[in-house]
Parts: sequence; structure tokens; C-alpha cells
Amino acid sequence: MKDVMVSIRMPPALAEELQNLSREDHFLDLSEFIRSIARKKWLEHTKPELSELKGLRKSIEDELKQVTQKRVHEEVAEELRKIRDQLKKGGA
Repeated sequence: MKDVMVSIRMPPALAEELQNLSREDHFLDLSEFIRSIARKKWLEHTKPELSELKGLRKSIEDELKQVTQKRVHEEVAEELRKIRDQLKKGGA
């Protein structure tokens, strides 16, 4: 496959924001980040069903993470309450 170079014009503020986002997401450079965005958008337009399924999967994963984190926090809080109560009984 032959590579093609494409020039993109954008406001400096947008370029700077994209540069920052590309660093946060651990891309090697801005062009790699923009290729990733273009690839995702291309997939959305050429295979909308697949794109929708991927979106649903991500949504379910995020929801499960939130529920799991909430459950863990509740369990930790309950254990801390038990420890506090035991310390109160022992200190009285």
C-alpha cells in the first residue's frame, strides 16, 4: 500500500489541544492521533452496525466498572465501620 500525504489546516488552538490529547493517549505524534480519529470515523460511516455494537460494548464495560467500584467502596466502608466499632468496644 502506497502512503499518501495529506495537509490539514486548523486553528492553532485546535492543533495545540489535539497535540495535548495525543500525548495523554500515548500516541507517538499528532499524525498518528489524527489517523486514529479518521479510522474511527471511517468505520462509523462504512460499518455503522459494527460501530454501534462497539459503542454498546464500551458503554456496558463502563457501567460494569462503575458498579464494581461502587460495590468495592461499599464493602471497604463496611469493613472500616466494623473495625471502628471493634476499636470502640476495645477502648471502652
